[in-house]
Amino acid sequence: MKADYIIIGGGSAGCVLAARLSEDPAVSIILLEAGGEDRNPLIHVPAGYIKTMVNPAMNWMFETEPHEASNNRRIKQPRGKVLGGSSSINAMLYVRGQAADYDGWAQRGNLGWSFRDVLPYFRRAEHCEFSRDDDEFHAKGGPLNVSGLRNGYEALDLLIEAAKSCGYPHNPDYNGASQDGFGYYQVTQKNGMRFSAKKAYLEDARKRPNLRVITHAHVTGLTLEGEAILSAGAIQSPQILELSGIGDPDLLASHGIAVRHALAGVGENFHDHYISRLSWRLKSNISINKLAHGFGLVSEVMRYLLTRRGVLSMPAGMLSGFVRSREGVAGPDIQYHIANASFANPEKRQFDTFPGITFGPCMLRPESRGSIHIAGPDPMKAPLIQPNYLTADEDCRVHVAAM
Repeated sequence: MKADYIIIGGGSAGCVLAARLSEDPAVSIILLEAGGEDRNPLIHVPAGYIKTMVNPAMNWMFETEPHEASNNRRIKQPRGKVLGGSSSINAMLYVRGQAADYDGWAQRGNLGWSFRDVLPYFRRAEHCEFSRDDDEFHAKGGPLNVSGLRNGYEALDLLIEAAKSCGYPHNPDYNGASQDGFGYYQVTQKNGMRFSAKKAYLEDARKRPNLRVITHAHVTGLTLEGEAILSAGAIQSPQILELSGIGDPDLLASHGIAVRHALAGVGENFHDHYISRLSWRLKSNISINKLAHGFGLVSEVMRYLLTRRGVLSMPAGMLSGFVRSREGVAGPDIQYHIANASFANPEKRQFDTFPGITFGPCMLRPESRGSIHIAGPDPMKAPLIQPNYLTADEDCRVHVAAM
């Protein structure tokens, strides 16, 4: 079996690459995905992430290594193990990032990565349901469907007003001219259903005769022959490289792996956005907790089946908040994920029986740096993930300010 390109990983990047490369009928492409097809209906019902996020059939179920800075806990690192990758199990929030971040990359010498450089590609990629013909930041006609939430909620509307009273503006488009402020999230959904990278890019592309998609194909190493594109994500790309003898010679030697290409940076400089969960009990019964039990849940299931609206159409966080931890910060360094619900058992997503609301403060520019390395030569063994959360003093300051 031969091809001009072999793409390793059928996640967000792999689906895009397969679609774009296969536009040229003169080349042949094979896309390899360790997981299976996205046939589980819980993938497509937005609220189904509650179950798919903890399902080993479609989630690699990775965890971090313990570290004293995060109280020696193992923190879950969900990654999609299915066509569409993590875009098939994630919270569906459409957040591009800040213009200042891209401009910073360009200033460091990465030409072509300024915000003005990448904005045309964001616009080309999306079909934004709420964009206008004169919209500078959004466009219609792209493969990725972006929509607003199909419902508003009293508790979240009141929170927007409360934020305004504290000096934070209402921002209905954080992917527009400015990110600062509070507003409902934009989501990768269509007609109240998840719209993954697989739906956006792969469904039409795999009808082409020059593209072959192979599922349940767990790549264990690279031959360093031919044209292979490694798009296995931030966690498994370094794992596959090290298993193939590409990495720090000392680390490879410690696992008995022959060095095929010395590259000390593989698996290093890993940084991730730490997030906490803070919940409050509400005095008024205006959270969705009341809809998660008994007849309320039955009625919401029927509502979703008939209208594709309601609780089952919601992402993990419904209200966004982008704020600055102090004066002088170039852009927001805190992002809130806010849901008008609270959980008695967050691990199992079991709702409280009383009304509640949950804030998830997340740091946007972590300074803590960690690593991802193989645990040994066994390709089926999970890698060692050590993000070193909260080891930088500035991360602790920002996160406390966020809380």
